[in-house]
Amino acid sequence: MGIVITLFSIVFLGEHLHVSTSVKRLFSEYEKAFNELDMKKSAEFFTDSFISAGPNGTITNSKKEFLESGQKAADFYRSVGQKSARIFSLQETPITEQYSLVKVHWGVTFEKTGDKTIEFDVSYLLQKIGTEPKIILFIAHQDEQKAMQELGLL
Repeated sequence: MGIVITLFSIVFLGEHLHVSTSVKRLFSEYEKAFNELDMKKSAEFFTDSFISAGPNGTITNSKKEFLESGQKAADFYRSVGQKSARIFSLQETPITEQYSLVKVHWGVTFEKTGDKTIEFDVSYLLQKIGTEPKIILFIAHQDEQKAMQELGLL
């Protein structure tokens, strides 16, 4: 088991230290939905409008738009042979009582990569208003399309 030391906490890969119960619950369910490519279920974890960001810019989305494009996204991941997706670690940094930044270290396997797990990071800004936290922003740390081209998935 690896150890990552940051300014805010120590994360043992595969474990989630100093992460609130509600955030663990959200990402446990989100992981299941992403693993199953269930975009309808995935949409439940987002606010009614949210921002997607990455190395190539930002996009604002409504949950309705997410649901309309969700099937295309699921079909894309199936077309590149996604077999599984799981969270290796979570790191939560509270900003205020209502907001937290959560860095998620993901691992995904594809048919073409065999047993090799492709690892990447995504940071999520969560709003903790109401009964359960919701995602209001996510930031992909890597260029997904470029990484998939380098792996021969596209």
